[in-house]
Amino acid sequence: MQKPEALALKNMFEKNHWLIRIRWIYPVFIMLFFLTYNFLARHSLISWQNALLVFLLPIIVNFLFHVDIRQKEKQAANPVQYNQLLASISRQLNFDLIALSMIVFFSGGLNSPIIALYIVYIMITTFLTDYHKAFRNTLTVIVLLLIITLLQNSESFFSSQQLMAILTFDLMLIFSYFVSGYLSKNLHTNESLLKKLLEQTQELSISDGLTGLYNQMHFFELLSLETKKSQRHKLSYSLIMFDVDFFKNYNDHNGHIHGSEILKSIGAIMKNKFRTTDLLAKYGGDEFVVILPQTDKVGAYLAAERLRESIEKQVFPGAETQPQKKLTISIGLASYPEHGLNDEQILNYADKALYFAKESGRNRTHIYNENIEKEME
Repeated sequence: MQKPEALALKNMFEKNHWLIRIRWIYPVFIMLFFLTYNFLARHSLISWQNALLVFLLPIIVNFLFHVDIRQKEKQAANPVQYNQLLASISRQLNFDLIALSMIVFFSGGLNSPIIALYIVYIMITTFLTDYHKAFRNTLTVIVLLLIITLLQNSESFFSSQQLMAILTFDLMLIFSYFVSGYLSKNLHTNESLLKKLLEQTQELSISDGLTGLYNQMHFFELLSLETKKSQRHKLSYSLIMFDVDFFKNYNDHNGHIHGSEILKSIGAIMKNKFRTTDLLAKYGGDEFVVILPQTDKVGAYLAAERLRESIEKQVFPGAETQPQKKLTISIGLASYPEHGLNDEQILNYADKALYFAKESGRNRTHIYNENIEKEME
């Protein structure tokens, strides 16, 4: 299943590409419009110098946006990419507003037939961005229109006819914002709902339903990724594996429902004792694993002992039925690259260290070493 982040990223790339494609058409449309106007009206609406400027500027800037998006597509795994693409859309829309205002200014201001493109611009902004950004852009259009009119018609700016024309078009812009906002509301709602559902589905697919930790399948993916990252950057990591001592005995005396509550409590203790960068997972029935990035065996041992001592001191209901009159765990650990050069070896050696911890008395932490296998023979 494709991750929600990937789907959201794909959607944002599509929006950027859509804007870029529209902008390729935009200068061609403007030039054809002016040529047609010049042919039909027998006079030029804009000078050839200004026409060339408003024709070439979008093409040059659009090429730069195109290159920028292509570069981002090559780095799509970057977790901050979504916000970068959202910012790219905002920059593109800001540029479009500047380019459009230049055309309106050069072609007659409030009397320019191109002024109607402001309405199209507001509708595009409303559909591609959130309502706040679209509303700010609408207000910016109104301000720019006032400035253009003031620069071109300063003497008659305060005439009743001019003010009425400005007010009328401003009302049209605001109306366009609300209409397009209403139409796009359902689209934005569906996008948010879909993203939320995808996130929930993704969370369920990688999490253990009882403890909220990662499940075994996702743990294998994380371990493989951590090994590859450590190999690539020459880093170390450690793997902790543990289970509950005499857990079957606890279930036999207290029932499986209370046993499940014990596992849930252990998961909560793990979240409290390990770093946010550590990867916690439920491996099997009462087995748990922890990946500690950039941690050697000494650091992993200290972390494992903190967890073991915390669980030993915790008062669990029904723990008095256990052989030691308390709930305890046994822990084994192995480190990359000291104990193995791939994830399979690290997992195997951590499992052997756990087995040795249980065989040698339980309620203890053992680091894998070659002597363990000799003693187990």
